[in-house]
Amino acid sequence: MRVLFLSDLETLGGAGIGAARLAHGLLRMGVDVTWFHNNPNKAPFGEPKTWQAKFVGLPRHLEVAVNGIRRKAPRLAKEFGRRYSERLLARELAREQFDVVHVHTIHNCYWDHGSLTCIKPETPTVWSFHDCWNFSAESQIYEDLEGNTVRLKPDGENRDRAVTRKRAYFDSRPRAQLVANSQFTANYAKSILNRDVEVIHYGLPLEILSPIDKGSARKALQLPEHDFVVGFIADVRGDKLKGFAVLSRALERIRSDRMHAVAIGEGDAGASQIGTTKIRFYGRVANPALLAILYSAADVFVVPSLAESLGMVGMESIACGTPVIGSEVGGIPDVVRPGRTGWLFKKGDSARLAELLQAVCNDPGLASALFPSCRQIACSEWTTLRQAERYLGVYKRAGAQLNANV
Repeated sequence: MRVLFLSDLETLGGAGIGAARLAHGLLRMGVDVTWFHNNPNKAPFGEPKTWQAKFVGLPRHLEVAVNGIRRKAPRLAKEFGRRYSERLLARELAREQFDVVHVHTIHNCYWDHGSLTCIKPETPTVWSFHDCWNFSAESQIYEDLEGNTVRLKPDGENRDRAVTRKRAYFDSRPRAQLVANSQFTANYAKSILNRDVEVIHYGLPLEILSPIDKGSARKALQLPEHDFVVGFIADVRGDKLKGFAVLSRALERIRSDRMHAVAIGEGDAGASQIGTTKIRFYGRVANPALLAILYSAADVFVVPSLAESLGMVGMESIACGTPVIGSEVGGIPDVVRPGRTGWLFKKGDSARLAELLQAVCNDPGLASALFPSCRQIACSEWTTLRQAERYLGVYKRAGAQLNANV
């Protein structure tokens, strides 16, 4: 079987990493995967790239010209970029034959639902909803801590027009198979599209993202062996959606000379402090073997997001045996299961988060007791092969629908 992945970004962001890990699983099952993308931006992936990839986007000189036009005529620039990208995609699709086209995230560059009309309606097609943009008017819509409604990556100012346009596209593709990364995303998509949407969680490289002796992990990171360590993603400092303000307020409530924090993600490495909690920032870490050390060094990992489609970071932490304290929002409850993989708190409730952190700090056995169930759930539900097997079933259904209608 030959499968074509379509996304604007390759291996960048949670959606890109989730798709890349799926590609690995499919390749291990003997599926031929080719990946077309139209955004040249890349970031270190940290895992082997074994698929064939092709950039199908604006040449550099045209991209510079379009970006120049965008300052004075943004609509004209966007339309030119979209039409040019559509022609490039149609040309590449005509050159090769694929059994299934698998669409991932397409809201960072010039591909949109109009561009993808160059794919024939009868082509076996699968769409993965990594966030809400592919079927909604923005990737996320949520209420911030001040009570304001926030649209993340909005698809224009007119929400109704954007939703109507996307619903019309999927109505014209009744045989397309739809998949979401969480129950939350699936339910939201069903409410808009009135279509069945299957839930398939991301797969993880569990042979690498696996528990490491906590003492050894802390020694490697020069952390106190017997103190309490909290992990979190450093990107939250600049992204209100990720809820760093909630975590910061929680840490300010805690008075403990034995609480430390480790942070990974975008931003400079270095040291800081919130309240009495000493924080070490390790910057962006792409290699999963290094991530496993950081996750294993922590007693708990905090995911305080105000909105979240799933929460891959929480999955990775749990796979390393470290339970998660997460906000009860979006897809996080798919991952954080009270009494088994961690604890949930109401979105934005910094007081409750502080209580949970203080309780686990006072009794570290609460966290260590969840170690077996954390790893068991990861190994039974979140392997790349399980993810690939389930998608292979979706691909076959997409092809079977075609055959049934020929």
